[in-house]
Amino acid sequence: MADVHLEYVNAAQIRIRTEPGILMELSDNFTFFKENYKFDPKYKARAWDGKIRLINRLTAVCYAGLALRIKKFCDSRGYSLSWDSELDYDNVSRNEVIKHLESLGLPNWLEIRDYQVDAITKCLRSRRRTLLSPTSSGKSFMIYAILQWYKKKTLIIVPTIGLVQQMQADFESYGFKGVIDTSMGGLLKDYDIPADIVITTWQSLDNGKKKMPKEWFDQFSVVFGDEAHGAKATTLIKIFTNMENTPYRFGTTGTLPNNALAQHTIEGLFGAQYVTTTTRELIDDGHAADIKIKCIVLRYSEDVRKDFNKPVKDKKTGKSRKKSYQEEIDFIIDYDKRNDFIKNLALSLKGNKLVFFRLTDHGENIYNTLKDHTNAFYIDGSVKNREEIRKAIEEEENAILVASLGTTSTGVSINKLHHMIAASPSKSKIKVLQSIGRMLRQHESKVEAVLYDIVDDLSYGKQKNYTLQHFEERARIYDSEQFDYKIYTVGIK
Repeated sequence: MADVHLEYVNAAQIRIRTEPGILMELSDNFTFFKENYKFDPKYKARAWDGKIRLINRLTAVCYAGLALRIKKFCDSRGYSLSWDSELDYDNVSRNEVIKHLESLGLPNWLEIRDYQVDAITKCLRSRRRTLLSPTSSGKSFMIYAILQWYKKKTLIIVPTIGLVQQMQADFESYGFKGVIDTSMGGLLKDYDIPADIVITTWQSLDNGKKKMPKEWFDQFSVVFGDEAHGAKATTLIKIFTNMENTPYRFGTTGTLPNNALAQHTIEGLFGAQYVTTTTRELIDDGHAADIKIKCIVLRYSEDVRKDFNKPVKDKKTGKSRKKSYQEEIDFIIDYDKRNDFIKNLALSLKGNKLVFFRLTDHGENIYNTLKDHTNAFYIDGSVKNREEIRKAIEEEENAILVASLGTTSTGVSINKLHHMIAASPSKSKIKVLQSIGRMLRQHESKVEAVLYDIVDDLSYGKQKNYTLQHFEERARIYDSEQFDYKIYTVGIK
């Protein structure tokens, strides 16, 4: 008998059969501090140690997608491993996948790339996989090819309504003739929706009284979680663990969080990571527009920097402290000369521009300074006609879209974009790469796209402000992704 045996519980979970000592080793290896655990009231009250254990020490149950991680652990410790047949890989050859793609009657304009065939083969063999697939890699086509292999009822979960419509349009452009339910009028709680594919948002599946019962998910044999990095959220974890009878499950995303707990959780729900290709490879192979990054460091005057770095009195404690991150953001987005710089930069550039913001007040302020000077559009969470705006920009010349990161950074496809201005600072790797992804779509009117990364230098003496430090994080991301960037310093009073 093997030292460790993986017992199939259901499509979402496995149980580890082993001796107590090895189980403890495994549990410790799959235990992680929760992000920002020190701020959790339970941790502060010493009622919780701040750790999340992905392997339950009492039941020995864990996410089924962690099986490969467990195998690697056993290999590293010299433990023998066995598993139930339900966890076996399927015998699918690359040649079979090529013949499958040829049988789909795909349109002539669709180019099938080698890395796509490799990724599809990997998914079909393993039945579950987390695909790291950057913008312009043909992610929707790979999803389509996989679901057409199984020809079973499929659930596709996307983060926004805009992506529901976009995914449907992509499938229809590939020649899909079946029935797609996009749930635009609200999901039915029927246990047998009359459709081959259901495309919906996670909010539609778990939204108060409209929450889908656990039994509802049993009708699906295949599930895709698009933008899978969001699956670390409690709601999405609940949805995918509810899908106990869905054996084929795949997550797709452009990038994963650096956080170890989030990565293991996503793999647990969908399966091991597989990198289809990289943004740099797509650009070098001519599958994505090249991108240049101009980092514009706004160097505030000495008087402004000195005054900004004066200690403030904390309202709660009465003690002196440095300005908080939020106080710095409030200062930056309300600084008129900074907003004037962004306005003038946007107006000076030829071609279509996208200006990203995070806070609604800031976005509205930028939009109001631009709308009288040019053909400007605005999107935040309250705007309903986003798809109409997206289509309109594809027809415009020298248009400016002022859009929130939350509504536009993820998945939205606007090919005719030539410039992007990052008006709000961010250090999140996911947000940075998603934002850049908006610029990679190819269009006949552009050879390359340009990102203007606005950086605020409010440092004084030895004090370095938060957003300047965040730029240093972004620069490391640019280096790791092999993006071409240059730094320019501009004085601002």
